[in-house]
Amino acid sequence: MSTSFTAMTWNVENLFPPGHLISARKAVTEEEYTAKQEYLAQTILTIRPDVLALQEVGGSESSDARPLDDLQSNLNGQYPHKALSSFPDPRGIRVAFLSRFPIVDRGEFVDFAPGELAAVPNWYPNPPSTRMGRGVLKIDVEPIAGVRIRLVTVHLKSKLITYPGGRFAPKSEDERAIGAGLGLLRRAAEAVAVRAYLNDLMQPEGTARTIVLGDFNDEPRAATTQMFIGPEDADATSADKFDYARLYNLGDGIPRRGDATNDKWFLAEGERFSRINNGRHEMIDHLFASKNMLGVSEDLRQDHWKVTEVRSWVTSILGESITDNPAERVGATRPDHAPVYARFEL
Repeated sequence: MSTSFTAMTWNVENLFPPGHLISARKAVTEEEYTAKQEYLAQTILTIRPDVLALQEVGGSESSDARPLDDLQSNLNGQYPHKALSSFPDPRGIRVAFLSRFPIVDRGEFVDFAPGELAAVPNWYPNPPSTRMGRGVLKIDVEPIAGVRIRLVTVHLKSKLITYPGGRFAPKSEDERAIGAGLGLLRRAAEAVAVRAYLNDLMQPEGTARTIVLGDFNDEPRAATTQMFIGPEDADATSADKFDYARLYNLGDGIPRRGDATNDKWFLAEGERFSRINNGRHEMIDHLFASKNMLGVSEDLRQDHWKVTEVRSWVTSILGESITDNPAERVGATRPDHAPVYARFEL
């Protein structure tokens, strides 16, 4: 008899405690905080993931765990286990996990990988960046005896550019282009750092299953997102020597023998987005799974996959289109990202 396992990622947008000044003009009120907490808990209890990865869990200081603690309490004891990153960004946001299962191992990091991308340029005269904006967090759980699942959550550099002095608008086209380039370099270095971390974990002799999920701040075919896949696979239904190192984006087409028209899609066409940016649908919240989470090649050839459902809960973001001014979203009850989840048979 198989056991079901559900992993979900959700950028909960500015989950700060009451009184925290998010913008220069507005702090979160007690009423706004309570309404957001209730909405988040109701949605999570509706979807009922086994492990939930969260992004944008805020705090007034690096030790402030109140928003995560309150959410855990509002979930009525359904998620007794948690992990919170030690590495917030300058705004005070970081990643976290809530889990039904005990966390049997935990890891985190924030520095760029050694090598050519160990430092990336910044706005002059600031020194180069040598670490990610937000730390990466990993947990291991064992839903059933002998089956370990490794989950890694990320929140990569946003495409929203902050210009010198904290401006969101450029003074010139040259400044806009430079800002976009600096942001892309930062996001690329972050993606490389996470993939290098995964390379150390995903070894040929390893038995742990791997899920990488979070806010990647770019779409499935973007170069920075593609870095997470590892060695490119032309056919997931055939075994080869690189299967141990690969990840498959469950929100994108998974390649099968033949051309792209034969790709395996789990996410319905009407749900292939997770945020609305200036009226445009974007899929920037992703869930990658290792080959051993999909099934063995022989079964995949018969279209028998261990992935039973993939959803982007897009009804939650209808009417929540963002603009280039994040201050407009302070106090919003519904996050600007949809929850994205996948169910598996173990």
